[in-house]
Amino acid sequence: MSKYYNRVTIICGHYGAGKTTFSINYGLYIRKNTDKEIYIADLDVVNPYFRSREHSEYLKNQNIKVIGTYLPQSGADIPAVSAEVYSIFDRKDIIGIVDMGGNSAGSLSFATFRDNTDISETDVFFVLNANREENSTSEYALGHLISIEATLGLKVTAIINNTHLMNDTLFEDIEKGEMIALEVSKEKNIPVKFTCVNKDFYSRNPNITTKYDLFVMDYDIKSIGNVF
Repeated sequence: MSKYYNRVTIICGHYGAGKTTFSINYGLYIRKNTDKEIYIADLDVVNPYFRSREHSEYLKNQNIKVIGTYLPQSGADIPAVSAEVYSIFDRKDIIGIVDMGGNSAGSLSFATFRDNTDISETDVFFVLNANREENSTSEYALGHLISIEATLGLKVTAIINNTHLMNDTLFEDIEKGEMIALEVSKEKNIPVKFTCVNKDFYSRNPNITTKYDLFVMDYDIKSIGNVF
């Protein structure tokens, strides 16, 4: 698997595609390849799957900083984008990952940071899970991708095939995801960067071969009672 990564990576996709799980695992992957500071920001102020309080301690131990969307001084989960997110775009000495909300509506909060974004150092990954109704065909997936691009004001630079059912994943799931990802890739002329599987599936199928670089996700956010 290629060790290439950009200074800033924006993770987008439909609701429930696994953006948060991928964001955390991508941060852990980058951590293995750099000594720089890594920030993960949650910009989902509509439906916050990524609850930073539940992951921040683990990630802190991995030397990864979490920027959440709640106000800790309030004692409640009040959705609010922290101004600290600007540091991801403005500080050239750190690596930043931005976990967007689902669909185009979940990308609206990015407007605040659009003018601070240096396109030359930014990747936009579209996470595709073909087991979700919204991405069950290439037409559906393409429609979501185009809508998100319009809201972000940025072009998607790569597709992440995240088609799995955790421990219930079948090879047919992965193949279906790769087929739809390939069709979207051809239509938009952008690459498919990874096919993702979780570590338990990989441990049972260590000789698996995939059309795209295999990305094994070691950290399961459901292990602490969260959803993905």
